[in-house]
Amino acid sequence: MSAVLPPVLDSDRELLARVLDCYKPHCRYLASFAVSQEEGVLRGAGVLEIPESCYIDDTGHLNSVEVNICYNQMLYQVIATAVRDGIGPVFDTWTMADFWRRRLPDVLITRFSSVFRRPIDPRSFHGEFALDSVRQRRLRPDADPLVSLETSFRCWDEAGGACSGTAQVTIVGS
Repeated sequence: MSAVLPPVLDSDRELLARVLDCYKPHCRYLASFAVSQEEGVLRGAGVLEIPESCYIDDTGHLNSVEVNICYNQMLYQVIATAVRDGIGPVFDTWTMADFWRRRLPDVLITRFSSVFRRPIDPRSFHGEFALDSVRQRRLRPDADPLVSLETSFRCWDEAGGACSGTAQVTIVGS
């Protein structure tokens, strides 16, 4: 049976540090992040900080490349929390060793869409992530199962900057 999270959890800084350790130090944008479960949907919310772009001169605003990196970090933290706390329907069967082994080679963003409504100051902004649905299926009876995730996110800053988007993620392998 799957565990049920309380409505709001404190940000787990140790888990977050471990989740972000696969990123170059100057690309660890997720400063704090708390995960919760509401009506069966896993959600996360936190603060992101990008002191300097990892690939381009300062544009003065958050761009699509950096929002994709932010999305990835929020995704990994939500999955890691689900695995740690035994939250199903799929992640309740994984161990933390499974997560660490699978997070880079097996987690594929298969569709990503973002819409920017107003420029966001990348130096300090907020992000929210929702794991809207989780499905597991087999392409063939003898194949390893694929896990399909439908997700959504949004980012904003104190000056009214805003973006939002959706992404489909497929977890392959076993």
